[in-house]
Amino acid sequence: MNSEPISQVTGQNVILKDRKRLEISGIKKIESLNSEEFLIDTKLGMLFVKGKELEMQQLDTDNGNLWISGTVNVIQYIEQTKKEKNNFFSKVFK
Repeated sequence: MNSEPISQVTGQNVILKDRKRLEISGIKKIESLNSEEFLIDTKLGMLFVKGKELEMQQLDTDNGNLWISGTVNVIQYIEQTKKEKNNFFSKVFK
């Protein structure tokens, strides 16, 4: 059993409520965002969120938490090399 205090445990939570409110912890950096797509660098890798009328409601940079509202259609972790990452960005954010 892990005896570490909860506040020191590093990890990530992704909580989607009714496809309308997305809460994400473990945020390092928001790479890009618009009303249809968010690309977020997290402790567990790049996270891609796609939907409609997406809006960043709150960003807590001290604790690495992000709240997004709108209709969420896709939540996907993206694992790729640096070269693939650049190609992905150029395709997604034309």
